[in-house]
Amino acid sequence: MKLNCLKFGLILLIGFASCSKDEDSNPEPVTKANIIGSVNLFDEGVTQIDNSNMTVSIEGTTFSATTDVNGDFVLIDVPFGTYTLIYEKSEYGTYKKFNIEHRNTGSSTVITNNPSLGQVSTTTITNLTVSSNTNVPVILTSTTNPAASSVNPKYIRYFLSTDPTVSNINYENALETLEANNTPNNFNLTQAAIDALGYDSGTTVYAKCYGESFWGNNYADPNLGRDVFPNLNSTSAPAVSFVVP
Repeated sequence: MKLNCLKFGLILLIGFASCSKDEDSNPEPVTKANIIGSVNLFDEGVTQIDNSNMTVSIEGTTFSATTDVNGDFVLIDVPFGTYTLIYEKSEYGTYKKFNIEHRNTGSSTVITNNPSLGQVSTTTITNLTVSSNTNVPVILTSTTNPAASSVNPKYIRYFLSTDPTVSNINYENALETLEANNTPNNFNLTQAAIDALGYDSGTTVYAKCYGESFWGNNYADPNLGRDVFPNLNSTSAPAVSFVVP
């Protein structure tokens, strides 16, 4: 009888050891990890300033983090998936990065393409005119406040459309940010540049100008189907028009 009990106890121990071994060989799957990134913050121009206290969050979730003095942030224990990151700080508008793939790679997801972000522009456009001469078919002339100069450059951006209600959200072409070094500032549109924009001869084109920062913080929004420009100063002169030669 004692021998049978001993055998039964031994079987239980072997069975328990076997179960423990099976459990150890099948650990819980990893379902989350950190997302790590950084930002570089600037004033309206090219001077880098305090990188701290920008909030970085994941759209549609409660995950968020705040940048430190180096601009670094860590979103902790985020479930794997594809996300949109939102960057926000007072005077910086809102910047977004879409389609961040957060996958199980055995370590944190590190964002390598980190943005440089500038403050929202304080430059307003007080006047906008259009003219031409024998060498340049279209000259767009903007007046900024504060006045632009070589020692105090201002940054501006033009939007073009065949729609008279052209704006930063209703446009066909958004030109690159321009550095204005004088007031008023002339921007020459050559015939080749107009052709490259896709406008045919005889077309009436409307132009509007806004103050912007050197780092425009613009991003392509797939949901809107256009670029968004968070750093523009909304105070602007009425649009002007010209007929393509």
